[in-house]
Amino acid sequence: MYRIIVLVALLLTGCANGLPDVNGNIQDDIEENNEKIFVGIPFFMGLEGSVARLDDEWLVTAAHNKPILALTGKEVFYHPTCDIALVKKHGHSERSVGLVYPGQSVTHVGYPLGLPLSSSEGKYVGDVNVYGWEKCQMSGTTGVIMQGMSGGGVYNKEGQLIGVNHGFVSGDVKWPDKSIHSPAVFVSLFAVRDWLSSVTGNHYFG
Repeated sequence: MYRIIVLVALLLTGCANGLPDVNGNIQDDIEENNEKIFVGIPFFMGLEGSVARLDDEWLVTAAHNKPILALTGKEVFYHPTCDIALVKKHGHSERSVGLVYPGQSVTHVGYPLGLPLSSSEGKYVGDVNVYGWEKCQMSGTTGVIMQGMSGGGVYNKEGQLIGVNHGFVSGDVKWPDKSIHSPAVFVSLFAVRDWLSSVTGNHYFG
């Protein structure tokens, strides 16, 4: 079985900036707070993505998962310019939202295409502009994201939800003090805090 998983992962590396840890030690409640969403036939003719629980009433995910979300029958709200969406779905979460600062550790969580829940550790680097999403300032890390992990949760070292996976940028990206090859990218909850409050009625950052 492990050999099959590795083979599938290797075949999908063109849709990723590396391989996440399929056997990662993900805390139980974080695992419970991330779900796979898909339509079609897994592996063959389907679309897959991930969602993360924001609180007891809402899930967050990537807006580019819209082809899947449109078929769920759930109430979905899309950010006007950023790759993030809110999904109305009752559940339970003891996780809070939080912040991250340059150089601090982050963990990307999600369901790579055809694989179980996986994770990737990295460091938050700074803001990054992504082609096609220029009206939304995103965040870059040294982590790994594969296709299917889009919309999964990104957590800081305290285990607080700080954003949702978007994807990665091909090639070298330069910041004032460093250059990172193919950084992973996520949408920060703090960056869209006003929109989150306007949709949910909750204030997540005081």
